[in-house]
Amino acid sequence: MLKDVSLEVARAEVIVIIGPSGGGKSTLLRTINLLGPPDSGEVWVDGFTIFSAGPDKKKIKVSREDLRAAREEIGMVFQTSNLFPHRTVIENVMEGPVWVRKTPAKKARQEAMKLLKQFGLEEHAEKHPHQLSGGQQQRVSICRALAMHPRIMLFDEPTASLDPELVGEVLVVMKELADEGMTMIVVTHEMGFASQVGDRVLVIDDGVIVEEGPARELFTAPKNPRTQRFLRSVLNPLEEAEADKGSTENEIKARRSE
Repeated sequence: MLKDVSLEVARAEVIVIIGPSGGGKSTLLRTINLLGPPDSGEVWVDGFTIFSAGPDKKKIKVSREDLRAAREEIGMVFQTSNLFPHRTVIENVMEGPVWVRKTPAKKARQEAMKLLKQFGLEEHAEKHPHQLSGGQQQRVSICRALAMHPRIMLFDEPTASLDPELVGEVLVVMKELADEGMTMIVVTHEMGFASQVGDRVLVIDDGVIVEEGPARELFTAPKNPRTQRFLRSVLNPLEEAEADKGSTENEIKARRSE
């Protein structure tokens, strides 16, 4: 559950969200896309309000057409690719433009192939998802989102389900998007990506933003104790585990001495 979270993202800005599991990172992304509407507050995209509700929980009414139009501007990539297994790679990428944006099939296919080529997937265009590696599937899902020409891209731990050797190929694609000026909000446990690509890093724990700031500043001199502990746990897991073990042993000794 999110608690009084406020976030404003500028055009072409890359926001990276980190924090302990279960802290509310994915909930924030789903709220932005209204996959999990909030109880109160506002959500707006490019000046257009797509959700608003005051303390009395009275929500403004947004027409289905306006909500769909707003969502078309937001691309989202999940932890798993969620590709249609019965469709080929290129058919997966064409799906949104043809059925949602009503793009002629010939043009949608040309644009889909251009995206696949851009990300080194053109030779897999006529394959089905099960014939691809996990990293390739995630790159296809990114192409599928980009095929809708979104203004914003949301990434919900897109490398979480991948084997370590496949993580890099997805992060490279995401870095290319950032370099091209795509507005991005990324939830990730990849601290190297967060520190190198993020313009701003947010730490979310227990439903609140406990700290935020420029990536270099936050990673080198975190101020909040919860941020400090989280970064120790992900950057020096063995050291943190030993510290936790020591704390537990001290607690046991203390109890025995009572």
